[in-house]
Amino acid sequence: MKKIKMKKTNEQEAETRKTKRITMKITLVLFVMFFTALLFMGILIGTTVNSKFTENEKEILEASSEGVSNKANAFFEKYIGIVLQIGQDKNLQQFLIDVKGRDTLLETEGFMTAALTLKETVNSDPDVILGAFIAEKDYYLSSPTAFSDLGFDTTTRSYYKSISEGIICITDPYTDANTGKTVITISAPVKVNGKIEGLAAVDISTDNLSKIVNGYKTGETGYFTLITENNIVAAHRDSDNILKTIDEIELSDNMIQLIKNKSGNVSEYTYKNEKLIGNSIAIGNTGWRILSSMTMDEFESNTKQIILNIVITFIIALVLLLIVMALLISKMTKPIKKITEITNRLAEGQLDVDIDIKSSDEIGALAKAIESLTFRLKSYITYIDESVDVLDEMAEGNLAVELKNDYAGEFAKLKGSLLNVSGTLKSTIGKIKESADSINMNAEHVSSGAQILAQGTTEQASAIEELSAEINEIYQTIVSNAEYAENAGNKALEASREVESGNVQMRDMLSAMDEISNSSNEIGKIIKVIDDIAFQTNILALNAAVEAARAGSAGKGFAVVADEVRNLAGKSAEAAKQTTSLIENSINAIRKGTLLADEAGRSLAGIVSKTNETNEIINEIVKASSHQTVSVNQIRSGIEQISSVVQENAATAEASAANSEELSGQAHILNDLVGGFNTDSLAVNK
Repeated sequence: MKKIKMKKTNEQEAETRKTKRITMKITLVLFVMFFTALLFMGILIGTTVNSKFTENEKEILEASSEGVSNKANAFFEKYIGIVLQIGQDKNLQQFLIDVKGRDTLLETEGFMTAALTLKETVNSDPDVILGAFIAEKDYYLSSPTAFSDLGFDTTTRSYYKSISEGIICITDPYTDANTGKTVITISAPVKVNGKIEGLAAVDISTDNLSKIVNGYKTGETGYFTLITENNIVAAHRDSDNILKTIDEIELSDNMIQLIKNKSGNVSEYTYKNEKLIGNSIAIGNTGWRILSSMTMDEFESNTKQIILNIVITFIIALVLLLIVMALLISKMTKPIKKITEITNRLAEGQLDVDIDIKSSDEIGALAKAIESLTFRLKSYITYIDESVDVLDEMAEGNLAVELKNDYAGEFAKLKGSLLNVSGTLKSTIGKIKESADSINMNAEHVSSGAQILAQGTTEQASAIEELSAEINEIYQTIVSNAEYAENAGNKALEASREVESGNVQMRDMLSAMDEISNSSNEIGKIIKVIDDIAFQTNILALNAAVEAARAGSAGKGFAVVADEVRNLAGKSAEAAKQTTSLIENSINAIRKGTLLADEAGRSLAGIVSKTNETNEIINEIVKASSHQTVSVNQIRSGIEQISSVVQENAATAEASAANSEELSGQAHILNDLVGGFNTDSLAVNK
């Protein structure tokens, strides 16, 4: 009971969690929808605001640069105007026409007037104009006491462009040797009747120009830089950068390229690794430019603040939306919670419940349906109680049951099913009882037969073991015979090889005797030649003796020699005859030996042939013995397998006997169990 209660409590908790999950799901879905919509709107608004503010800030930055450029341009125009006034002075024009070089400078009429005019120009604005002068190729004149030395060459000066090119020229800034100030020179051509007679120029300090540029700021931290036509820094927040090129002041490459390309686009760049934004704008037609610089943090500060405000507003709206949705959904799901509690009580079997939910929507319809279900469930209690009683009796072994109530609806099927189960169980139990009796009887027969089979297989196993032992002895005998036959084969093969070797030696001996016979014949021929030589020598000795006799006493010595030669010839002939006789005897003996050796060779060849035949027969015996060994080995393996199978059969028969006895015991137990059921027939209401 405790387990059932715990289970019900867990089910209630699960239902409560499901209700919470539904509430959370609805809240989450709505929240995601509104969050997505607000996020999209926020991104769209933020992007638009960021774009508009960025464009606005760039326009402000460009306007600031334009303002500073206009101020700087006004400065330049002022002093360009002064230079043009100097060039239009008639006295100065006439002086330039009259001067014929540096050598005639002091002697030329109007020298003092020209010098005083230039001095007055300086005095008109001494803080800015440091000097005013007129010049030609080899001289310049600034005041009565300030003029060029001999050897001065104006063509080497940058302001000489006013003469060579006929343009207004503004030089790059340089440090004045006398004052130590940073100075620029503004020059213009002096034209008389369309002809350039020289140039007029003023040296002005860049201090005021730097004050104009540095006096302006863009935003709180922004500043401006003055850059010459040749990209020399003329004014900068950092004084160390003055008179340096833009390539030397740690300016990023992209801005350097924009300045060199004379582009006025606003762009991000870096200066000494600091992120800046700005643009370069031309100062009139001077060729000089103004570079604006503002830190990215300040440039984006207004945009970031507005985006931050949008994000804060977005978060507040989401929080308020989440609270409102939670309250509305909680109110909407409150009836569902009540219905969930009621269904949980119904699930626990508590049918005495009151449903007090008044609503005209789907939740009200659900409440009415549950109320009708509760009423219907109350009418089913009687059916359930009777069905439970019947099932309890069947569980106790009483299969002769009856159902007295009339069942309606789906419970009529339950009644029919219970009666069918009762009838089926009675029929099945009866058949099981009959089968148990039959199984008991057959188990006893099987047990008896298994015991007889076990005894027979045991005797069979013993006989097979004896047969296996006899086969093993035969197998060992065959193996020994095979070994003996193989040894005999090897010995016969060795004998055959020895006889073959003797036969080869006999053939070699016959060949040697043939060679001896041939050599003897050759010796006979040689001896015949020796005999002929002895005969001829004898004749020559005889002739020599005759001639010696004819010579008388003078030939006595020669006669003695001839006689000795004849004796030697006679001995040689006798020796040749004896040698010939011996060689003939040797040849006859060799012929007899050759005949005997041929007969011995033929005998050895016959022995080799018979030995080979004997070896082949022994090999066949060895092969037959090997086949017998394999066959006997297979027979032995088969008998061993038969022995193993017989032993297994014996073990199986013994196990079958034991299982039969166990089956008989189980059949008795099954009869006892089946006997506990009541299967007497009763009249049953259907």
